Amino acid sequence: MNTLDMFSLKGKVALITGGRTMYGKGCSIALVDAGAKLYLASHSVDAARKTAKELSSRGSEEVEVIEFHQEDPKSIKNMVDYVVEKEGRIDIFVNCSRVIPRGEGRGWFQDEGALEWSVRVNSAGMLYMNMLVGEQMIRQRSGSIINFGSMMGLVGVEKHNYDGEPAMAEGAHSHDYALNKSGIIAWTRHAASYYGRYGVRVNTLCPGGLASDRTPARFSKNYGKHTQLGRLANEYDIRGPLLFLASDASAYITGVSIPVDGGYTCI
Repeated sequence: MNTLDMFSLKGKVALITGGRTMYGKGCSIALVDAGAKLYLASHSVDAARKTAKELSSRGSEEVEVIEFHQEDPKSIKNMVDYVVEKEGRIDIFVNCSRVIPRGEGRGWFQDEGALEWSVRVNSAGMLYMNMLVGEQMIRQRSGSIINFGSMMGLVGVEKHNYDGEPAMAEGAHSHDYALNKSGIIAWTRHAASYYGRYGVRVNTLCPGGLASDRTPARFSKNYGKHTQLGRLANEYDIRGPLLFLASDASAYITGVSIPVDGGYTCI
């Protein structure tokens, strides 16, 4: 086999949650560019259809949208069942989705009810998705599960990133986010030790900050000082690592969490 052929996803079926914008869209692009048949699950169906149309123009397969609500176990099951009924398999599962806490409170203190809801949905919802997809991958004796952690699941908050941007600092101490992302990283090792016997791999990507049109220049400058490459991530930086974990190029890798953070967490 030619080495580059190991990165091909032709003939593979991929399911992604949260693949409509930001890092998730970069993952969707990588999957489509590599030839996968992509199912894009999102709660924002109309917006997701616009993304799907854009993605379909890049590849040979039409991207299909599935309505999906992470707080609803029935919706999660319907999502997985739909793909299995249509394709008979799920070769790649990428979980980029998360919910944001509702209710009052920002900064260090957050509303208890909002925290309870977001922890349940982000943590238990993530586990339920993986369990259902994992059962299908066990049946087919193959598959790659890729969850999204975060550099904030690896290290604490660098307060100086918010110098000159005090409004952003309020949202930096997001308890549910730190708990969920660090939990995903630990669960990756746990899950890999179970699924490996069935030929199923489980890995996690831990990205750092992503530059967008909403990112204040002062924050970008502050943040860049704490990376070894001197900048926030751009729209392309997630594609290569995602494709590596999704493809046969990483066939002997499971149970790892890979920082994609410009060296932010290396020291």
